[in-house]
Amino acid sequence: MNRRQFLHSTAAATLAAGALSFRVARAAGSAPRYRLTMGQWTFHRAFRGEPGFAKRDTLEFPAMSAELGFEGLDYSGLLLGENHAKPNYLAELNRRAADAGVRNVLILVDLYDPLGAPTEEGRRKAVAKFRPWLDAAATLGCSGIRVNARSDATLPTDEQSRLAADGMARLLELSTPMKLDVMIENHGEGIYCDGAWIASIVRQVGHPRCGTLPDFGNFQKNRARAEFHDRYAGVAAMLPFAKCVCAKALDFDAQGEECYTDYSRMLRMIDDSPYQGWIEVEYEGPGGPPRTPPPERTPGPKLGEREGALATKRLLQKHLGATLRAKA
Repeated sequence: MNRRQFLHSTAAATLAAGALSFRVARAAGSAPRYRLTMGQWTFHRAFRGEPGFAKRDTLEFPAMSAELGFEGLDYSGLLLGENHAKPNYLAELNRRAADAGVRNVLILVDLYDPLGAPTEEGRRKAVAKFRPWLDAAATLGCSGIRVNARSDATLPTDEQSRLAADGMARLLELSTPMKLDVMIENHGEGIYCDGAWIASIVRQVGHPRCGTLPDFGNFQKNRARAEFHDRYAGVAAMLPFAKCVCAKALDFDAQGEECYTDYSRMLRMIDDSPYQGWIEVEYEGPGGPPRTPPPERTPGPKLGEREGALATKRLLQKHLGATLRAKA
C-alpha cells in the first residue's frame, strides 16, 4: 500500500469515529463549544529560570494551570526538553495532571528539521526525529502534536508546499496508528506564517488527522522590516482545518483589551465558523518593537506571567460568554 492509499484508507474510518464521538458527547450534554488549555510557553521565563523569576519544573505545570482554572495543558517541547524521552518523568507528569484534574492536550514540538526537505532522504530523516515526540504525546494521552512546516526557502512557494505535504503525509503514517493528530502552526517568518500557504498543505495531504493550529499573533512576514501578514485573513484561512486555536496575548490596555489583536473581531470570526474545541491561552509577555499597537490601544502596565494568563482568560470569557466553559 502506497502513502496516498494509506492516507485515504484511514480517512473515512477516522472521520466516522470522530463524528460518532461528537454525537455521543452532544447527546450526553457534555460538550461545551470551547474549553481552555494553558500553553506552557506562558511561563517560559519561570521554567527557564530567567533572572527575576523563581525556577519552576515542568512537573509543576499541571498544578499551576489548575490553580488558574484551566482544563487542559499544552506542553512546549523546548521546555519539556529531554524529559520527553524519560518514561519515569512522563509517568509522574501523568500522575500530577490526574491529581490536578487537568488533561494533557498537546505537545508543541519545535524541531526545525524541514519536513519539506528537497530530497526524499531529507524528509525521511526529518520525520524520524518526531517519533520520540509522538511516543511522548501518546504516553501523556495527548490528542496530538504541533509541528513547523518548513522547506527550502529558496524554492518557489508552491514547490515548498508540495514537499511539506509529502513530509506531513510521512509523519501521519507514524501518528495515525497512535491516534494522534498532527497540526501545523503559523510559526517562524515569511510563508511559514502565511495562513493560506499552510492551508494549502493540509488540503494536499487530505487526511482528517492533519490540521492547523492558528495562532493570533504569529504572522511575521519580515521581521527586519517589521512587515506582517494580515492576521485575520490568516486565521480565517486556517480555521476550516483547525484542531486547536491559540489565543496569543502580549500587552493589554486600560479596558483589558489586547493591544495587537482585536479579540472582539477575531473571536467573532471563530464563533461564526464551525470550529469547536480547545482554545490555548499563551501570554507571551510584553510586546514592543517591531510591533506597534494602534493609537487607540495604549499598553498598560507590564504584567507578570500569571497575571497575563488571567488577563487573557478574562478577555476570552468577555467575548465568548456562555459558549466557553471556563472555571472562575
